[in-house]
Amino acid sequence: MPNNRILYACQGVAIAPLGTPQTSYTSNMMVNGAQSVSTTTTFNLEQAFELGQLDIYENIEGLPDVEVSLEKVLDGYPLMYLIASTGVTGTAASGLIARSKVQCDLRLFVFDEAESNIASAASGPLPKNNLYCSGMYISNISYALPADGNSTESLTLVGNNKQWLAGIGSIPTGIFTRFNGLDEPRAITFSGGVQRREDVIVQSCILPRSIQGVLGSGVGNAWDNAANTPRVHMQNITISTDFSREDILELGRKTPYYRPAAFPIEVTCEIEAISVSGDFVSALETGDPTLFSDPRASGNNVTDEIIYIQTRGGYAWNLGNKNKLSSVSYGGGDAGGGNVSCTYSYSNFNVLGVLQTGITGFGPSAFS
Repeated sequence: MPNNRILYACQGVAIAPLGTPQTSYTSNMMVNGAQSVSTTTTFNLEQAFELGQLDIYENIEGLPDVEVSLEKVLDGYPLMYLIASTGVTGTAASGLIARSKVQCDLRLFVFDEAESNIASAASGPLPKNNLYCSGMYISNISYALPADGNSTESLTLVGNNKQWLAGIGSIPTGIFTRFNGLDEPRAITFSGGVQRREDVIVQSCILPRSIQGVLGSGVGNAWDNAANTPRVHMQNITISTDFSREDILELGRKTPYYRPAAFPIEVTCEIEAISVSGDFVSALETGDPTLFSDPRASGNNVTDEIIYIQTRGGYAWNLGNKNKLSSVSYGGGDAGGGNVSCTYSYSNFNVLGVLQTGITGFGPSAFS
């Protein structure tokens, strides 16, 4: 019987290295904790007109653009960013620029809506289809650690090839076994399951000194050891970057020769916190007097900061030591109710280490 609709229980997503044969797909390529997937296909048209007639001469079709946006909860399973750029971990070149070069394939599997899980649907003689997007590049990544709700990863892939295929071909049905109705977040010691506000290990984080309440620049600088509580009442941490890819074209073929990331790329980090006394960030036309002794910072209002965030589920984000405060906003606490909060926005360029411990082939075995 054909589907009347598609809902979350009959979909599954896999991300594989570029050109992976169908028979070589494994369960480690499946995205656990996926929340949503959406695609946008744009057929780029360019018009040619001519002298002598008002009607169009030719509506020329250029290269199609395919964009796939995905979101997953942080659940101890491999991050989509690391799956999409596998193969560089542990090599001499395994940073942001190395991962930006890697292409991947994506498949969205659609099974029968009558089944309660895709493991049973994949093994039965029921209608199956899959969306196959090949040669995809990472375009955008974002991580959100909110005080209200689940911590999530968002990933956007871009490419030029997309096909809807009937059936699942020769892809092993065993890759869907994990999705049998009993799947749970990956078990890591003290991981906490799906990551939420209590799973941010403030004792292991390094936050910018410009945030009111942070003391010093070492590990745990936002943690009060005596009270065993955070010094800063953080509401949300968002880390993101956009690779801003550009097509390099050449004569002789329609497809791009390469779609490099437009380095330098900006990496941003926003930290929102409940304010208890103000943001305490001064903006002086002559600069902060406390920076006059530093020849590199004299006359400036802000200086380089270290940002390192870690959670119990085995995830960490290292933004290096050259993050600068780009803006700070103070708001809320109006007569309608609510609390005053301050949002501190930082940026660096080309530095974003996304780390995951205990995942062989996807991240380091320990945080550094």
